[in-house]
Amino acid sequence: MTEARFMQRPAIVTGAARGIGRAIAIRLANEGAPLLLVDRDATGLAETADKCSGQGTAIETLVADLQDRAAPRRIADAARKAHGAIAVLVNNAGVEFRGKVAAHDDAAWDRVIDINLSAAFRLVRELTDDLAATRGAIVNLASVAVVGFAGQAAYDASKGGLATLTRSLAVELGPMGVRANAVAPGFVDTEMLKEAPDLAAVAERLVATLPIARTGRVEEIAAAVAWLASERASYVTGHTLFVDGGWMRR
Repeated sequence: MTEARFMQRPAIVTGAARGIGRAIAIRLANEGAPLLLVDRDATGLAETADKCSGQGTAIETLVADLQDRAAPRRIADAARKAHGAIAVLVNNAGVEFRGKVAAHDDAAWDRVIDINLSAAFRLVRELTDDLAATRGAIVNLASVAVVGFAGQAAYDASKGGLATLTRSLAVELGPMGVRANAVAPGFVDTEMLKEAPDLAAVAERLVATLPIARTGRVEEIAAAVAWLASERASYVTGHTLFVDGGWMRR
């Protein structure tokens, strides 16, 4: 039986409608966390909430587009109304745009940066007092894309920025009792990977070179997030944990 490590430790998970976000939500629910799940996909969000039910913990959902600058305040207000002060913030929501630099128009660039990076910052800004009061934890979802890949400049920049933001938050919020870490997945078997055939082909070729020569499972990423968010990682902050089958061994 999974331990109830997050009993009375309310958590927000963004991008919770599918993939890694759904797996994180299920893992935290299994460990007793009251949850506010956020996504713009209402149908997927409801499916995730249904999969989290039956664990004896309160599950609430909020449909929101994180490109909307007003969304972080709505999320913070809804979370407090449902669960009180928030103890865990998981910034998982992410989108990508694939194309050469010349194809990155301002709208494409802004969408990726707004959702992947700026929304995470704005959520932390809204929830700093909550996290300080609960001596809480922030876990941001970065990526091995921090090393840089051709054809995804906005995505790589957003994930690199998120890793750097994580370190900055660790320094600034540490004296308040707040920890900030990131998880950087490698190639994981998700809908996002399957929806980009060119990326899937690259992943298949690169995965074959890894010490663990397979794609990751969403449950493996969720386990890393849950560990960093919990008291088991009480002396870990400012760290990016690569869960990548050995990609970053280089």
